[in-house]
Amino acid sequence: MIRCAARMQPGKLRQYLTFAVLAAVTVAACVLSYPYARRGQRLVASSERLLAQGKVEQALQALREAMSLGTVPIGSAGTMLETALKAGEARIARDLSLLLMDKGRPLASGLVGKAAGLLDASGDSEGALALLEKRRAMGPLDAPETLHLADLLRRGKRFDEALGLYADLLAKNPADTAAGADRAETLLWMGKPAEAEKAARDMLARKPDSRAARLVLARTLAAGGNAEGAIAEYQKLLGEKP
Repeated sequence: MIRCAARMQPGKLRQYLTFAVLAAVTVAACVLSYPYARRGQRLVASSERLLAQGKVEQALQALREAMSLGTVPIGSAGTMLETALKAGEARIARDLSLLLMDKGRPLASGLVGKAAGLLDASGDSEGALALLEKRRAMGPLDAPETLHLADLLRRGKRFDEALGLYADLLAKNPADTAAGADRAETLLWMGKPAEAEKAARDMLARKPDSRAARLVLARTLAAGGNAEGAIAEYQKLLGEKP
């Protein structure tokens, strides 16, 4: 072998040595990572078993350890996501949702919406927004998730995008009081009280008993300097005569 190496041209010798080094590194990496992969698989199996026994917190702890090793099998991620959502685990639900979407797996809008809701409730509105936007890029969102996405965009001062989503919702369901009221609120945030008032009145014309629309109307009237009109609308909300 040494004689063969001596006869090799310098370029071929370098190629041979490079291949040998890469092969050695690959083998070493596999040997070193094998125990972690096996431990991760055992943790996931343990998590599923604990979940079946109704031991949710212990199941989640095993899942946390498995995720820290980066070894959650894609086939188990869906079940684990539902477990994390039931337990209110925002971070785990986010990571599992991202794992599934990164792998191109179909993921129901509602599941991502629940994960985004947990993130938003925990104070991570940016994480919730990123999660919903990623899911939207894979396919249409259901109405509740679209409404939440629009709300997050509004809170992030991406007003035009939020208005576009509210318009989509209202085109499908003109009586959607939540979308109509939020659209009026967005216009108010944009410093357009007259347009906001019109939007609120349009919503009330479709659904006179909408407290959300009436509240926004009162706010728009106050913002536009019509204090008496605002007070009258607040009195209606309180059940008093204007």
